[in-house]
Amino acid sequence: MIFKVAVIAADVAERQKQCEEELIKAEPALVAATEALNTLNRNNLTELKTFAQPPPGVVNVVAAVMCLCAHEGRIPKERAWKDCRKFMGRVCFRHDMCCN
Repeated sequence: MIFKVAVIAADVAERQKQCEEELIKAEPALVAATEALNTLNRNNLTELKTFAQPPPGVVNVVAAVMCLCAHEGRIPKERAWKDCRKFMGRVCFRHDMCCN
């Protein structure tokens, strides 16, 4: 019994070490993303919404933001560009994202 506890404790300690190392690697990207987000303003979103057909990467990013901002974790089924544009037009989204 004590042996099992020791094995589990060693496994947990190893996983904790790995998680801490991964977190240290990921933190600079998180800081950079936060700083980039803080540069957004209403004009940026207005310009983005004017694109008739943006590059697929742009649609993917906005769709990902839609999923991250989903109310009560309800991921939207429709994530096409027209849905992304509606999402960017929501007052609460603009207020949350564009405080500059």
